[in-house]
This record gives sequence, C-alpha cells and structure tokens, in this order.
Amino acid sequence: MRSFYYYDKIDSTMNEFLRLKDISPELICVRAGTQNDGIGRNDHVWISPPGGLWFTFDVVHATSTPSFALFVGFCIHHCLGMLYEPLKNELKIKWANDIIFEGKKLGGILCRYQPSKNLYTIGIGLNTNNEINPNLGKFGAVSIKQVLGFEVSNSFLCRALIKEIEGQCQHISANSNYLTYCNNHLFGKDRWAHIEISGLEIKAEILGIDNSGALLVRKEMGEFISVHTGSIIDFID
Repeated sequence: MRSFYYYDKIDSTMNEFLRLKDISPELICVRAGTQNDGIGRNDHVWISPPGGLWFTFDVVHATSTPSFALFVGFCIHHCLGMLYEPLKNELKIKWANDIIFEGKKLGGILCRYQPSKNLYTIGIGLNTNNEINPNLGKFGAVSIKQVLGFEVSNSFLCRALIKEIEGQCQHISANSNYLTYCNNHLFGKDRWAHIEISGLEIKAEILGIDNSGALLVRKEMGEFISVHTGSIIDFID
C-alpha cells in the first residue's frame, strides 16, 4: 500500500517526502501544485509552475543501479506513449534524465538510492497543463496540454507513472532491455554536441548508450569514450 499526499504549494516535494519518511515506514508519494524550491539534478533549481505534475515517491529495489534514471526515463516514455498517442512518435529520452518532445524538454527525473532501506527515491517533474516560458532551459520547453490541445489529469498520470515504474522494476535486474529501448529513442543520437564532463566541455558525436548506461561518444580526433556523469549542453550541427 502507498499513501498519497497532495499540497497546493510547498517548498519541495523531495523535502516534504524526506520529512514524512522520518515518521512513516510505508511507501508514500508527495505531489504539489507548485514548488517554491524544487530540487533538480546536481541541486539545480526545478522550475515548478502551477498546472504541472511535480511529485516524489519511493520504490523498493534491492541494489543500486547506475542506469536507474534511464530506466525511469524508459518507463515514463513508454507510459506517455501508451496513454497519449500524439506524443508517441516524437517523444525522446535525453541522457541521462530528461524526457524530450520535438526537441523541447517535457520532463525531468531525479533518483537517489538508500542502500540501508533498499529504496529508490524518485522525483519527477512533467510539464502537463502549466504555461510554458518559451525561453526556458537550454532546449526550450513544451507541455502535454500544448501537444494534445486539452488538459490531462495530474492525479491520474501520477498514479499511472508510479504503477508503470513499480511494475517494470520487478524485471530490471533480470535484463537490460530498457537500455536498448533508450538507445532506440535517444535524443541527439548521431549528432555532434557540446558535452560537459566534470566541469570540462568537449565536442563529440553521440553514438548511443553502453551496457552500463553511460553515454558512448566519439571525440573530434576519433577517440571513443564512455561518459558516466555529465550533460549535453547543445548541438553543433
């Protein structure tokens, strides 16, 4: 069983999740209408305007998985494509933790593992019904409402995504088919890009994702490397 908590406005669903977990051993989900201080990857600010889907929850998982954010991306991509047909063909997974539609950011993922509890804490933010600032982010942003032409139920979508991730999580240790899926839907594949690695910027061609979930790229002089932590800044071509 899982308990669901909703707040019209809160500092951060991640912070509130952690506060509640201190007093409750059960699985929970914290969702907010808007966040004042949303937490993104590398502690970046997570912009969370009213109307979007912003939530944090936990799932049981026996071991830490380096590519877990990609696994969650696979689950979100698969679920959105099944629920909303107009999204399906142009929906992409951006290494390592974003969901992209027609080149613009639709959502982001944050994962943290607690080995003492065998739990992953997962934060998801999706532009669903919120107004979009066209200049937001490096690649711009888009909402599901813009694509479909009508609002979706954040409550329904939240539960559907959790159900998808919980169901797929039972099989993650048995195979790595989700990495093949992510490769097939990888944002920027075969394109040259500026990529940030540990504070340094390189130019490289994006080739795919390797078996560990790292980004496989080819540098200008032909050297092949696997990028385990970093981000795609922009595309050159």
